[in-house]
Amino acid sequence: MAHEAEDKAREESAKASQKTKETAADADKKASEASSKASGKAKEFSEYASEKGDELSKDASNKYDKAKKSAARNYRDGKEEAKEKGNELSRNRDNPVVVGNALVIGIGSVALGFVGYQKYAKGELSWEVAGITAAAVSAFAVGDYYLSQYLFREKFPKK
Repeated sequence: MAHEAEDKAREESAKASQKTKETAADADKKASEASSKASGKAKEFSEYASEKGDELSKDASNKYDKAKKSAARNYRDGKEEAKEKGNELSRNRDNPVVVGNALVIGIGSVALGFVGYQKYAKGELSWEVAGITAAAVSAFAVGDYYLSQYLFREKFPKK
């Protein structure tokens, strides 16, 4: 009977060993399949990311080229406009309205700078004074604009 029990234990041990080997082989097979599947997915994702990166790069390059062309066009247009305005000012340099505005701007700038420095030196320059002065200069500029437009239209037309 001991002999039978020993044989039965060996048999059970062999079955368990075989079952373990089969389970290990099955687990190895499934791990290999999962690894292969993950590798395939990683490759797909890598290709997708590469394609998207190329698309974004091309899009950025196109936008850069478009912005560069637009900037060059705006520069040329601005340069032409400045040249045109300079020529217009040059043609009208003997117009009394242009001369008067130049004198008013020059004298006004010197006066504002002088009075502003005096107030600063005395410690009387504040944001309130600066704000009131800015409002007064703005109101004068609006009045000067409309007066100049009237004089250009009625008395001293532009050339």
